[in-house]
Amino acid sequence: MKFFLNLILVLACLYGVLWLFPEPEPMEDISFYSDAGFSVIAHRGGRGLVPGNTIEAAINAVNIGSDIIEIDVHLTADDILVVRHDASIDTTTNGSGQISAMSLSEIQDYHAGFHEIDYPNAKYQQLIEVPTLAALFSKLPDQRYLIELKPQDVSAADSLCGLIRHHKIHNQVMVGSFHTPMLKHFRRVCPEIPTSLGESEITQLVLLERLNLSHLFISEGYSIQIPMTAGGVDILRPKLVNVMHKRNIRVDAWTLNDVNSMKYAIDIGVDGVITDWPDVLIELLQNSDK
Repeated sequence: MKFFLNLILVLACLYGVLWLFPEPEPMEDISFYSDAGFSVIAHRGGRGLVPGNTIEAAINAVNIGSDIIEIDVHLTADDILVVRHDASIDTTTNGSGQISAMSLSEIQDYHAGFHEIDYPNAKYQQLIEVPTLAALFSKLPDQRYLIELKPQDVSAADSLCGLIRHHKIHNQVMVGSFHTPMLKHFRRVCPEIPTSLGESEITQLVLLERLNLSHLFISEGYSIQIPMTAGGVDILRPKLVNVMHKRNIRVDAWTLNDVNSMKYAIDIGVDGVITDWPDVLIELLQNSDK
């Protein structure tokens, strides 16, 4: 019993010492968020309206008033970045195959919008090409992009860095990835391009915030994209949003498709909402201003 009491005392003292550590400096302001306003972020370009991760979706999202286009990228066998969510084309096109094992020409033999996983209205099938990221940048050169690196191959990160530099749009891009090691590699090779936090970084941050020790987290990212819940645990909470804002880190709620969730996120002060239905979010924001 004495051992456990001593252990509790030691842990309490340790917690007290950690709690007294100073707050880190807020993240610097970046051009990507120069407007400092709320962002309507079209998930995969707004896949509820047009087949996701296509140029057509991105154009539609811009036309209806979205602020940021969220997309995913994979690297083909001939080292070309294509805009696609899954590692294969099976779930979103009328074809089959792993993107990493296919050339661009092979992939573009098929078309998007054939399955509800990427387009709820897939019964209205359209002959939409799987686009390259370069083609999207060329089509919408002034747009802001939230780009998720899907592969764990660093060559994809290197290719993305080179493409952003080639198009001279480093102020218009935020790069993210679930794979934190990939994200850290991208930060090393492309330090001028801002990134969000990776999954393991967010997990660490959320745990520290629950312990009132979030000041111990040293952030390399300028934003976080978080769901309402994960594993039955509430993640998107007012306290976490407030903590992030003190650090000048933006909070985007992901992926919210019903009005009640959107309202909750807006009410607690998130900086953006990622949604398949940007038209619904835009209408909600317009009505709230009346």
